[in-house]
Amino acid sequence: MTTVYVIEGRRVTGPGGFWRAVGEAVNGPGGYFGENRDAFADCLSGGFGTPEDGDFVLEWRDHDVSRRALGPAFFDELVDIIDERAPGALRLR
Repeated sequence: MTTVYVIEGRRVTGPGGFWRAVGEAVNGPGGYFGENRDAFADCLSGGFGTPEDGDFVLEWRDHDVSRRALGPAFFDELVDIIDERAPGALRLR
């Protein structure tokens, strides 16, 4: 069964807010799932809260709000990292 992690895009007010939102989506309150691009990419490879078999989805709700807060370039970079490390795992809502 696929595990779905929900990133609440309205909570993303900048890079720090993104790292907190994704960390808590995957690992609960105060959870860690990277705090920079490289660590985030490593975490997406499994073993940091996501299933080892890669059977998970990151559902990014209100991603348009996050995109504005992060800036298009950084947002697009995060999407590219997810697509590269966890192909097919991203759902933008």
